[in-house]
Amino acid sequence: MKFNTLFAVSGAVALAFSWALPASAVEAVPYDVEPVSRMAINDTFQNSQWYLSAVNAYEAWAIAPTSSPRDIVVAVIDGGYDDSHPDLKGSLWEDPDEPLDGKDNDADGYIDDAHGWNFVNNSADTRPIAPSDNQETGAWEHGTIVASLIAARGNDDIGIAGMAWEAKIMPLVILGADGSGDTENLAEAIRYAVRHRADIINMSLEGELLDQEVADAILEATAQGLLVVIAAGNGFDGVAHNFDDYQIFPACHTGAAGQSVLVVTGTDQDGSRYPSANYGSCTGLAAPGGAIFAARPTYEPGGNRENVSGYGAWSGTSMSAPLVSGVAAMLKAQHPTWTGEQLAQRIIDTVQPFDPEVDSEGMGAGLLDAYAALAEADPAIYGSWNLFASAQNQSPAVWITDSAGNNLFSFPVGNFGDKRAIRASFIRWDDDRFPEVIVTSAGDDRGAWRVYRTDGVLIAAGQLSTGSDPIIKGGALIATQDITASGRDNILFTESAGNRAWLISPEEPESDPITFGEGENPNGLLAVSLERPLQAFVILRRGSTDSQLYLLNQWTMDEGTIIETGSPERLRMVSALTGDNRELLRFVQTGEPSYLMEKDGMIQILTQEEAKEIQVWQWRQAPLGEKLDETEGKLFYDTWPR
Repeated sequence: MKFNTLFAVSGAVALAFSWALPASAVEAVPYDVEPVSRMAINDTFQNSQWYLSAVNAYEAWAIAPTSSPRDIVVAVIDGGYDDSHPDLKGSLWEDPDEPLDGKDNDADGYIDDAHGWNFVNNSADTRPIAPSDNQETGAWEHGTIVASLIAARGNDDIGIAGMAWEAKIMPLVILGADGSGDTENLAEAIRYAVRHRADIINMSLEGELLDQEVADAILEATAQGLLVVIAAGNGFDGVAHNFDDYQIFPACHTGAAGQSVLVVTGTDQDGSRYPSANYGSCTGLAAPGGAIFAARPTYEPGGNRENVSGYGAWSGTSMSAPLVSGVAAMLKAQHPTWTGEQLAQRIIDTVQPFDPEVDSEGMGAGLLDAYAALAEADPAIYGSWNLFASAQNQSPAVWITDSAGNNLFSFPVGNFGDKRAIRASFIRWDDDRFPEVIVTSAGDDRGAWRVYRTDGVLIAAGQLSTGSDPIIKGGALIATQDITASGRDNILFTESAGNRAWLISPEEPESDPITFGEGENPNGLLAVSLERPLQAFVILRRGSTDSQLYLLNQWTMDEGTIIETGSPERLRMVSALTGDNRELLRFVQTGEPSYLMEKDGMIQILTQEEAKEIQVWQWRQAPLGEKLDETEGKLFYDTWPR
């Protein structure tokens, strides 16, 4: 099997210009919880961190994972941060594809961006930006404060404890020395975080103008599985804004179908809303925001390090958002397959109720609770799930299991007595948070399909072949993906032994076929979905002499890699996720498999030496079904979430 070329990903990028300001830093009694184990820590200033008890951080650390299959990365879109701070030692993200050699090795348009990027100065220097007069400002400190609340190393006998001690910070600087920035840079920074596989984006900033480019970038981030955490912002002159009357951005932008965005308002030490913290319809939850003790740069703007404490207390929703981002990072380490949607839902589902004595109107679902978020989660609600379907000569059925192989749901599908193999995929057919299952039968020349809820109830059905259409050769294979970020999946049916495909959606369940390779003797089409570098379908056309890959997204269809193989009808494609969170396509005919992997914003061919280093962390989709274990009678097809 030989790969001749590679394909890049095309997309739409535009720019807009406005401004953004940091959610300004200005100066709860913890709620009672049932007695549980608490982690004792030795950080010097922990007694000044009242908010740790308020969100049950000590209890959360007692059950938090001590390691994760990979680094959890939080992109902090803010001012610069002091990575030399002793409490942030080891927290700086590193791009494995970008050595410091004066070149743009990962082809992302930025030279030597091994640790993030400064969009203000267009440089790789992500330290705080000093004002021209070298006088300290809130902007000078802001990024370090935010980063420390997320990832200051805890239980290290110095300073403070952040929420997620093992998290990595990807600093993306868009705020200048005066604390202001423009939305062009904000949108670019969000897209940078997506491309470089951040898990969470924290934005402790605010502006008055709705900017469509920023809204689109947030939509792209959440659609590709990131959680976006945004400060609700602080009203001017100490007076909070009610979002029902006056909206602030990006807090009032939404993500994919309104999911995967958490907007955070702030509370004071008595549990009431911090006086200047914005509130109202855009708010998801609250977290402490008054007198928050945190780290600041260990040097002054002019470079002086003498008599600089490196710590202090600040207030505002800029402090509240990173507490949520830190809890989300711990939760992601505990459940690395969860997307931003699952993280957001779990955090909202487990908040503490507000004290009934305080006015909590417009403050969201409740107060952040780190311990409850990390407590055991029901996999039947949050995932992750694996989808299996019956093999040939079995009664038609599907099974949904958790990651440990425990059966969560199973139900019969198709026609009773039909012993053809079932092909299956998860699909988001409606607007709720749970996926449905779509199935076809192998060899069904009508291309009949059915959609079931996980309780086995049939909710939709159709077929690809009509009276005037040719038969569906070999039956239909299924791939699903939300390529339009609408919150509901598109479905791509491919002809198992032909060269046609049908792209439908829940809103438009019928379409004309797309033909691949006119006039050729086809050996079938396979398709899998792709999350990054953008949401798309990868389609493999198995031809008579060679095979070819295509990339289909909401904007275009790109022809890509040509695969030379002696037996194209035996070529199989499976998608997976690597240990460092990259999309992987595996191709097998006979012998050693070949791979394409997401790298440098492209889907690139791996050499045999690179392939030997691949660590497959999770199989994602198998359009023809794969046998993952010794269990007889069923094949693996899909995972959720993805």
